[in-house]
Amino acid sequence: MREQARVRAAMPRPSRPLQALLSAALAGGALVVAGCPSTDERACDAVCDCTGCSEARYLECLDEAEVSRKAAVEASCVGALDELLVCLEEEIECKDDVFTFDGCEDQEARLGECGISVFRTACDLANDRLTECGQGAPLGTDPASCIGQIACNARCIAATSCAGLNGFDIEENARFGECTNLCFFQMP
Repeated sequence: MREQARVRAAMPRPSRPLQALLSAALAGGALVVAGCPSTDERACDAVCDCTGCSEARYLECLDEAEVSRKAAVEASCVGALDELLVCLEEEIECKDDVFTFDGCEDQEARLGECGISVFRTACDLANDRLTECGQGAPLGTDPASCIGQIACNARCIAATSCAGLNGFDIEENARFGECTNLCFFQMP
């Protein structure tokens, strides 16, 4: 046993930085070989498995997830994004080629507080809030139409409680009005 210890002691050890680089390279190589998808990729896989995405739509999904991740980094909300993606992976349900992820409302709300949504437009979130508040869903569901002033107004709606939208909370209703007024001055 002592002889083995002497042999080990006599062998030169790589420096700590080199050792760390070698370990990282080995781990990275193992991940690439194993093909471990990121949480973003797994979420897009789940969505596209449900909706039957084309390859182009799948790539768009990955792009949207990347944009959301960059926004989350800028807003210091990466943890909220990752929590939502993990929840989505666990809770996604597919019915008639439409996906839902009930049970992730808290995670989605935390991410929404950062002004970020994933896989749903601001208009989708606003329609959910309006429906919840008994006002129907007046905003379109086409993602291409949820831009500019419409998206800005939708974010105002999604960020306001039912009491604020229905005028029961005067202060919140005033903040909602200020928010939508600011949207009016946005370029289309």
